[in-house]
Amino acid sequence: MTMERFHGWSFIVLCFVASLLGAVGYLWARDRLLPTWELLPKARRLFLALLTVAIVLAGRLVANRHKPDEEFADVMACVGVLAAFVLVGLYRIMSHLLDSLHARASRR
Repeated sequence: MTMERFHGWSFIVLCFVASLLGAVGYLWARDRLLPTWELLPKARRLFLALLTVAIVLAGRLVANRHKPDEEFADVMACVGVLAAFVLVGLYRIMSHLLDSLHARASRR
């Protein structure tokens, strides 16, 4: 019996290993960094978030230099950051709205 070799096998293993390392890193960081993050003043948290965005955008802009589609890649990086901000804002608005609705409903 012969079996053809699956060409994408190494990519699937690589994705599995990367996602496993990312999940373990997330679980470690959630337990260690989230309490520290919550203790920071709001101004410092905002500064760190904006600094992270600036570093990501600067890295993307530098990485895309002298490529044929650099304008499109730069625009997509900015759109991605704006979409992330919109999603985080919608999450915060909806969570506050649902918390207030739950508080009203539970009083009855």
